Amino acid sequence: MKRTIALATPIAALALLATPAGAVTAPEAPAYSLRGSASGTLPESFGQWAGDKVRFTIDARSDGARTRGTFDVFHAGKPGKPTVGDFQGKISCLVAADGIAVATGVITKGHVTIGDKPAMDVSGKKVSFTVHDKGRRDTMFWMWEFLGAPINDCQGTVPLFKPSKSSLKVKG
Repeated sequence: MKRTIALATPIAALALLATPAGAVTAPEAPAYSLRGSASGTLPESFGQWAGDKVRFTIDARSDGARTRGTFDVFHAGKPGKPTVGDFQGKISCLVAADGIAVATGVITKGHVTIGDKPAMDVSGKKVSFTVHDKGRRDTMFWMWEFLGAPINDCQGTVPLFKPSKSSLKVKG
């Protein structure tokens, strides 16, 4: 038995030396993505915004080290009232697992109108999206820094909103 072990060790060492450097591969970095759109009408639980129409478009991807992507949000006002929100931005963090993704980003252009206040530029403010990809029954939720939500990178919340239309797909 000792002789077998003694022979196996030099053979294993030779096999490692004979392997080209390019043949040894590092483990693959995780590949996450969140892509698609969702729209619907806000339910009663949204208080003053109940009945408003919202639309989200998100195109984000990450290899685990670098994240890139964009988002677009539109929140229509009540009939005869101004648009509540219309803004776009860049995704800066994305994580995903088991059909759930959390993406955070920064608004690069846009405005919101809350109540009777004049439209406010929200450029530079952070946002967060959480999506649960359930095929045709997706759920999602969001947080806005401009409404006082403290947002850290890749911080999400429970996806409670059920859009009436959704093509959001989570990979990761």
